[in-house]
Amino acid sequence: MAPVLLRSLFLATLAISLVTAHPAKYAKVLKREEAPKESYDYVIIGGGTSGLTVGDRLTEDGKYTVLVIEVGVLDNSQAILTGGGGGGMDPSRMYNINSVAQKELNNRAFSVGIGKVVGGSSAVNGMVFQRGAAEEYDIWGQLGGGNSTWNWDGILPYFKKGIHFTPPDANFAQQMNVTYDLAYWGQESKIYATFGQSGSGQQKFIYQAYAKFGVDVPKDGNGGKNGVTWFTTSMDPTATSRSYARTGHWDNINRANYELLTGSKVNKILFEGETAIGVQYVPASGSGAAVTVKANKEVILAAGAIHTPQVLQLSGIGPSALLKQANIPVLVDLPGVGYNFQDHSYLPNVGYSWGKTPSYPQVSVPNKGLFAPNLGIFIGLPVIAPDAYEAIATKYESQDPAQYLPTSAAPEVIEGYKQQQKVWGKAMRSKGVTYMNMMIMGPGGSPQNLKPTSRGTVLINPSNPQAEPIVDYRAMSNPIDMQITVEIIKFMRRFHTTGSLAEFSAKETSPGANVATDDQIATWIRGQITPSVFHPVGTAAKMPREWGGVVSEDLLVWGVKNLSIIDASIMPTTVGATTSMTVYAMAEKAADIIKSRQ
Repeated sequence: MAPVLLRSLFLATLAISLVTAHPAKYAKVLKREEAPKESYDYVIIGGGTSGLTVGDRLTEDGKYTVLVIEVGVLDNSQAILTGGGGGGMDPSRMYNINSVAQKELNNRAFSVGIGKVVGGSSAVNGMVFQRGAAEEYDIWGQLGGGNSTWNWDGILPYFKKGIHFTPPDANFAQQMNVTYDLAYWGQESKIYATFGQSGSGQQKFIYQAYAKFGVDVPKDGNGGKNGVTWFTTSMDPTATSRSYARTGHWDNINRANYELLTGSKVNKILFEGETAIGVQYVPASGSGAAVTVKANKEVILAAGAIHTPQVLQLSGIGPSALLKQANIPVLVDLPGVGYNFQDHSYLPNVGYSWGKTPSYPQVSVPNKGLFAPNLGIFIGLPVIAPDAYEAIATKYESQDPAQYLPTSAAPEVIEGYKQQQKVWGKAMRSKGVTYMNMMIMGPGGSPQNLKPTSRGTVLINPSNPQAEPIVDYRAMSNPIDMQITVEIIKFMRRFHTTGSLAEFSAKETSPGANVATDDQIATWIRGQITPSVFHPVGTAAKMPREWGGVVSEDLLVWGVKNLSIIDASIMPTTVGATTSMTVYAMAEKAADIIKSRQ
């Protein structure tokens, strides 16, 4: 049976089930989901956070046709919308990928949590909606080579364009010390950043204790400064439901020039010479013939930090030795593809209980809306380790850049890390670059190390390239990461047992007082830490080619034409926040860059 007919039958069956469940909302969407045309102006690989944002922007004036190809499906589960921070993360909406065993973490392997659904990870994340600090985006600019506009000033307009800010209820703001600055926000997008209205006297008490401890209190934690701050969630304030890429950039958009194909996996980008001309895709189910579709102007990769490098490698773009091992013809030897992999790490529980219960402030707030964390600390290394940060920075700067990288790292990748060392050695000395984040609910918490010095890899399996890629966080492979994480534990001990909290005789329940020396703390950390908060970045970095970069300032892949990347893989380094809001802003900027080429 012809591939188009098979696909039409599948889509017709899907139409019946969807229209039955949601008769009004999805009839028009399914009209756009009929068998794809032979060609479009733009073909976008991935219908997640960045893919749908750029697809929406490229089609809004009617000039261009766009096809978005997504592995996942249009999942209409109510849990995505109203299940709160944990509602979307169901196995049916997630890829089933595990990392390789992590040598420095007692050989434990870990789930690689990324969304497999229309809307991508914005449909399954914890709805924590934050920006990094200004200095962190300025670091991107420094790593971009000369005159880069991928810095705080260059991306702030796109945060404002891409996110619709909802101020907090006045009573809630007054009682819980919530402040904000409208100069850093827009109110036009259909992607919402909303202050929830849940809080407690205990949260307010700990908030005040951090301020007394010397942690800065910015007027707006999304205004480029870090400290102890309330933050927004990705929630539609009217519907009180998850705001994500699908609701903001696909649902209720009725355009003949904007089409979405679900349940389909792109396994190759097609080229004529060095020019990308289209893609080849297969059914995500694994059974069925390959189909091709042409891109008249550009192929746009938005498959995320795990799958974007795989698609490139399958298409002959990547480290030549790996491609040859997999019997894939080398189109471009681009050694940075799949390297420079980073994620945030976290300790599930650093626990404390009060010996003497504090008298908490009395608050009366509605505690309504979807549950998601909304208060946290975001602090730099000089705050975490005031007596050790200088020595840590000096030690890091003095490292041989190749010493802790994969042995397969090419000279360009090593040079790129050398450039990062120069920048991050300075950043370690700045309070304004966030190394630790922790949500505040009560005493203790789950601290995150947001600035790994270790670098992992995401590479195809040479013996089975079409299978899921091999994900190696290489967590704690650089010992600086362990040293910083130990300092985080020591910071928490100082905070809970000295200063304004000393009188409450806090007892550490995990790891406990018997874990005392740095070596003992490190041993405990190896058995507890998780190397991912599901914020993977960096595997197709926007850096110069000679630094192991994969895309240029205008997001075009080095060495080819008409192929761009717009997702989190292009971030050269992590930001001190969850990644979703930054990806929306990047995608808004990317859309303008892509349109400017025409």
